[in-house]
Amino acid sequence: MAENQAKNKMTIWQLIWENKFSFFVNVLIVLSITFSLLYIFGFVPNELKMIVGREPVKESKGDQIGELPLSIKIPEVGVDAVIYNPSGTSTAVLDNWLEKGAVRYPGSGLLGSNGNVLVFGHSTSYKVVSNQAYKTFVGLKNLKAGDLISVFSGTTEYTYKVLTVEMKEANDFVVYFETNKKLLTLFTCNTSIGDKSARYVVQAEFVSKNAI
Repeated sequence: MAENQAKNKMTIWQLIWENKFSFFVNVLIVLSITFSLLYIFGFVPNELKMIVGREPVKESKGDQIGELPLSIKIPEVGVDAVIYNPSGTSTAVLDNWLEKGAVRYPGSGLLGSNGNVLVFGHSTSYKVVSNQAYKTFVGLKNLKAGDLISVFSGTTEYTYKVLTVEMKEANDFVVYFETNKKLLTLFTCNTSIGDKSARYVVQAEFVSKNAI
């Protein structure tokens, strides 16, 4: 009996291996259909929607067409984060996504087109935190003029060069989205979580782009 069961198992695995291409294609089709149904009926978590459901990444803003930022890397200061692109601008919505990573402010510029892309994230003075999103932009204050920032869409790496790094009071901090230049503005609170009295503001200009 045991020998027959072993032979049956061996036969099943041999059958799968011999038809491995068809097997994996069918598995992918089933997973895709399952995910689509879950997505349609609202059973997919918002976090997964933001990461998986962000294609196509092109958007239009007036007569400008550009791409949404999906991630940012600044090796010089240890920044490596996902960028989320919420549609709402309420404090509750933005705070929700800041708990997960960096956020592009809706209505700000788009990658590849004229405008000012505004991205912000948490920072903290605490060495140990339970949620690593609180440390998303903790290194911004250490940037210097001339440092390079890489922002990624789904297909392209956009490189920006730091122009200025300043600390500004919240009431004095104004960002203009409309400009005939390709700019990137990053900001974060200057001390521990919840202290919004002042912010580190990084202004950078577009340098180049490369396909990825």
